[in-house]
Amino acid sequence: MLGGAGRPNAPTRADVERALGRADIVRQDGAGAALTYRLEHCALLLLFTADARNALRLAEAHPSARRPGEPLPSLEQCAVEASAR
Repeated sequence: MLGGAGRPNAPTRADVERALGRADIVRQDGAGAALTYRLEHCALLLLFTADARNALRLAEAHPSARRPGEPLPSLEQCAVEASAR
């Protein structure tokens, strides 16, 4: 799902929230939104922008390590962890 970020048929915010659950941090700014999921081994920042029909679609997905010094997880590793929560 997250691999479709930036495509015209990218998942909507509702699709992502159905699959991953409620985000830990939500920020809405104008025609965009940012969702952050804090997981055990990674944090996942998802950025959404409005399409022509004003549906918020996943534009970017950024994984990061949760703790200093830990290796950067891949998007796939973080997505698996988010799906299992």
